[in-house]
Amino acid sequence: MIRISEHQLHHLMARLSQRAMTVLRFLAQQRFATTSHLARLLRPHHASPASALRQTSRLTKHLATLHLIRALTRRIGGMRAGSAAATWHLTEPGHRLITRHDADTGTPTRRRWHEPSLGFLTHTLAITETRITIEETARHSHFTIHHIEPEPTCWRSHLGPYGQPEWVKPDLGLITETNGYQDHWWCEIDLATENPARITTKARAYHRHYQAGTEQATRGIFPRVLWITPHPARKQQLHRILTSDTTLPTGMHSAITLEEVKDVLNN
Repeated sequence: MIRISEHQLHHLMARLSQRAMTVLRFLAQQRFATTSHLARLLRPHHASPASALRQTSRLTKHLATLHLIRALTRRIGGMRAGSAAATWHLTEPGHRLITRHDADTGTPTRRRWHEPSLGFLTHTLAITETRITIEETARHSHFTIHHIEPEPTCWRSHLGPYGQPEWVKPDLGLITETNGYQDHWWCEIDLATENPARITTKARAYHRHYQAGTEQATRGIFPRVLWITPHPARKQQLHRILTSDTTLPTGMHSAITLEEVKDVLNN
């Protein structure tokens, strides 16, 4: 492990570009992202997608040379080889740097590093893909993104009937704004790895949290829960699960594909 002193971190912080800080902040929030994800994040700073990818590849290599980020050696099944498919995460010095820079903005607390399992990494990258898709959509839509909450800051708790804490743990929290009106969303990213009973259990947990009233007391509204999946067949299965349970309030849950995110957020 490379040791970087506080003095060195302070010196690096003064030298890094805004684009570099954006990458570090995004990795602090989302844990993992490919070069392609980061290029799409930085697309507004470049003349074309090809230029964004080329310049982002240089930037990630530079940040890796500074020991602020590191690429995983593991490749995700189905992802093509090449620099665009490299999966990046913060190093310990990288997390220290962005935590100090964003001390007052709620950067997630540094987590002890463990090599991720394939299932965890696949799901985390799916969350990253969803967030990037939402940010891309907002650039060409009527709505703007007022606030994004990554996990675990988007998690919520309330006291159960016996005083025990009960949690809802969405993968992403989102507030959008259209013509002065705000919409609140919680996103559950589904890769068809959970059985119907597990989906029902999670959906009922959201209902109990709604009944507890803590979210409404804090924010004045309860978010709509979007179950986002890449597969139309799985979307239909989720819809059947969520609508067949008569204990769930109508309209609280919606199952959509990732391609439908634009239409849902615009409406």
